[in-house]
Amino acid sequence: MIKAILTAAAVAILTGCAAATPLLIAEAGGHQVARYDENIKVRAAAALHEEPDLLTFSVQAISRGKTEQAASTYMQGYSDPDYSSNMKSLALYQIALLYMNRFNDQRDDQKALSYLKQHRIEFPDSRLKEKVIKRIQIIETRQSEPVQLSATQLLKQVDRSKLLKADRTPFDSELTPMSERAITEARVADAEAVYLILYDNKASSAEMRAKSLYQLGLIYMSPYNQAGNNQKALAYFRKIVQEFPHVSVAPRANQRISELINRQD
Repeated sequence: MIKAILTAAAVAILTGCAAATPLLIAEAGGHQVARYDENIKVRAAAALHEEPDLLTFSVQAISRGKTEQAASTYMQGYSDPDYSSNMKSLALYQIALLYMNRFNDQRDDQKALSYLKQHRIEFPDSRLKEKVIKRIQIIETRQSEPVQLSATQLLKQVDRSKLLKADRTPFDSELTPMSERAITEARVADAEAVYLILYDNKASSAEMRAKSLYQLGLIYMSPYNQAGNNQKALAYFRKIVQEFPHVSVAPRANQRISELINRQD
């Protein structure tokens, strides 16, 4: 069932769940498997460092050579008549980001440019308008460069240890990787836009829509968020209780409301 940027993508956004790592060969030794897994992580980190707007689902696709499958999944959401314009806009944008990422072995700037131009025509007033224009400019600038390094060549130049270094910030355990990234990289407004697109999409399940609001509440109440705002956090948690009283996160939203009220005492 494809509801909420196609359930697979929405689950990746809201939980950070990753698919199991496939083995290169059945008889691969432990060292080979470990190295393969590390290479996936390095590629994912490099891809995300270059393009912070990539959703978790998109990063996984790039790191595991699943670009075509991910693009197909996003297109199913784009083609769904029940999806909102913002969701369709987000789907096209993610496909373009997939194809234009320089750390993607399946990179295709012409495909990316085609999707970006399609986005400009179909969604001229999208929340993503300025981002789309900027990506078009990036691709057009690239086309004038005499040398284009492959993803493999670029990955040989990255600082693997730096990319694999784990963030030691003791975040709330319920924050998703996307939410943590929003806090550490001062991209709260970008994350809020994505979560609100998921919430605004009436074709999404109540559970998914409520979880989007829950993440926003957690982001704004985080003590590590320089843009923290307890009142905004309270508003998001109360919205869950009022609009989605029967979803799984509703009791936790009530607990967070009490926690925030106690902070004010």
